[in-house]
This record gives sequence, structure tokens and C-alpha cells, in this order.
Amino acid sequence: MSPLSGALAFAALWIAVTWLLSHTSGWVRLAQRYRADREAQGIPVRVRAARMGRGPLGRYRNVLTLWVSADGLQLRLLFLLRINSPDLFFPWSEVTVTRGRYLFFDYVELTFQQAPQIPLRIYGQSAEHLREAAGIDWPAEKSPPV
Repeated sequence: MSPLSGALAFAALWIAVTWLLSHTSGWVRLAQRYRADREAQGIPVRVRAARMGRGPLGRYRNVLTLWVSADGLQLRLLFLLRINSPDLFFPWSEVTVTRGRYLFFDYVELTFQQAPQIPLRIYGQSAEHLREAAGIDWPAEKSPPV
């Protein structure tokens, strides 16, 4: 295999994997309702571990940044993974927060009014940093279902 064909095969695989991830996680469906129409503003919070959607393929580690402002949250993927995954913006008025625990890990789960079937679960200290950055704009938290 020549270096050029190897590079093209790698690029095709990269595009296919990022396209698949954007669809299986629900990012594409969220973008239909919540696509950001502005540059990120506010306080950036780097997310170490998160899961989008309900399936096993929507896991993100160290590739998400949430920008917290008085208006809401803007979600951005690392530039290498942004193929088919534009920035998302969620106004606070459409965000519901539920706090919970999975095995040994605390999390906050954000659900969005126009797409409640695609939650964003943020684990560990990243969730606390997010809440602190939001301050008084943080929505009232709901109790997890029993």
C-alpha cells in the first residue's frame, strides 16, 4: 500500500467513525433543534467524561468543552471530531438538571426540552465545575427517578 492510499484510507475511516458517532450519540438530532448560531461565549469548562444519548457509543472522554454564560450552555467537540457535529447551544430555559450516581461515580444529567430523549450525562468533577461556572443561572435540580 502506498503512503498516499494509506493516508486516504485513514481519512476515510476517520470520517466514517466521526459520522457514525454523531448519529449514534444523538448529536445530529440535537443539532436540528439546538445548532449554535454564534461563537462560544462565557466560561469554558473542559469535560473529562460524558455520555450523550442512551446508547453505548455516545461516550466522550476529554474531547468536550461546555461554554457557560448567563444565556445558556454551548457544547463543542474537539476540532478533530467535529465532522457532522456542529456546536450546540442550549438556553437555560430549556435545560433540566438531574443529579445521580452510577456505580461509584456522581453525575449530572442534562435533558433538553425539545429533545428529552437525548440526555447529556456529565461525570465527576466536571459536573461540579459546570455548576460553579453557571452560578445563579444553574437550573433547579430534580431528584433522580427511584
